[in-house]
This record gives sequence, structure tokens and C-alpha cells, in this order.
Amino acid sequence: MRFIIETKKSKDEILQIIRDNTYIRTSVFGFSEGNTYFEGKVCENSFKICRCIQYRNSFLPLIIGTIEANEYGSTINIRMRMAIPVIVFLVIWFIGVLVGCLIVPFAGFPMPTALVPYIMLVFGILLAIIPNKIEAKKAREKLEELLK
Repeated sequence: MRFIIETKKSKDEILQIIRDNTYIRTSVFGFSEGNTYFEGKVCENSFKICRCIQYRNSFLPLIIGTIEANEYGSTINIRMRMAIPVIVFLVIWFIGVLVGCLIVPFAGFPMPTALVPYIMLVFGILLAIIPNKIEAKKAREKLEELLK
């Protein structure tokens, strides 16, 4: 998912707002401290963050943003995507399920068993889309609230 936030704030103000709301993780297993909404890293013109949660969610989107100053304020270009290991897992999952969907019609399985790969395909699509969209919406709303 890609979107743009236009704001009247300067680039430095935006970076400070993001820094104030981002926990810089110091260990792989650590949880965020304080009441920050995001965790990740903030650089000079960009940031790479994700929402802080106290549980495991593989579909939590990674938020990659770049900030460009313009005459009216700033433009923040934001791209959200799943983590690379999750993408790799889903590709392997879908390849296996698609192979199963192609083989089942020719293998002569009885009817309830023949539907399993198709159910797995629908389940995989829903699993890849719905949790990610929900989390992306939460993150987008918070970013727009902070940066507008």
C-alpha cells in the first residue's frame, strides 16, 4: 500500500514528531518502553518503522517513509509492506496450494477431499489480505493524526 501525506509542517518538525513516537529497538526480543506508538529507526530524510504491539503478528506492515520538503511544507511518501520472511512463506504456500489445485482434478480424489486445495487457496488469500489491511489502516490513521 502506498500513500502520500501533505503537511504544512517542516521536514525537521516531522522527523521530530516521528522520533518522539518511535521506540528505537536495542534488542531482538525487547518490547517497547514507555508510550511510543511505533518502533524502528528514523534517519535524516526517511524512516522505517512498524506499530508497537505486545503480541506477535506476522502481518504487521513495515512502514517505509521518505520526507521531501516543498514550498508549502512537506510531502511524506509512505509505503507499507509485509516483512520479507512473511512474503517468502506466502509465496511457498501459494505455490504448493496452486500445484495442488492443478493436480486434484486429474487425480480422481473423492469430492470432499478434492475441495481441500481450493479451500486452502481461499484461506491463504484471506489470511494474506485481511490482517495486513487491518493493521495498515491502524498505522495510516495514526500517521495522519500525528503528521497533519
